Amino acid sequence: MTPVLTICILLLLLFTICFFIRKKQQKQRFNRVVDMTVKYMFQERPGQYSGDRNAKGGVFVFKAERNDQKLKNIIIRKIRPLHAALNVNLEQILVIPFEHKEDSKSNVSVRFKVIRKKALIGDLKGERVRISGVLHFEQSRQEVFTAVLLISDLYKNVEI
Repeated sequence: MTPVLTICILLLLLFTICFFIRKKQQKQRFNRVVDMTVKYMFQERPGQYSGDRNAKGGVFVFKAERNDQKLKNIIIRKIRPLHAALNVNLEQILVIPFEHKEDSKSNVSVRFKVIRKKALIGDLKGERVRISGVLHFEQSRQEVFTAVLLISDLYKNVEI
């Protein structure tokens, strides 16, 4: 091997290692600041949310509890289910507020759509959802995050 090729391979390896370390740090930062769970609920009848009788879908419910009292809110800019038959069309950002000092829990929901017509989806427990956004802290400090969350269970109407 020529010295130029060796240097290029080493640089590529270095950039790859730095990329994975940075992603791991983002995930640890998110997990240190907030505990978040995802639950799901399917629509009771086709077209319940969209009006389209052929559409199947449901709702993801994100329950967040902050661990850091300086966290003011979480802005979620992108949600991507890691299931091939599901899609989330996030037309607006999601904001999970923690405005009051004594309020450490907050919930938001977003609709998902089943995009494969012949997909048989009975249980989403154990599937994953990738979210990315920004954590906003006091004194205008912001931290970008990306996290993969497990869908824990079926959403039930429990007191929040």
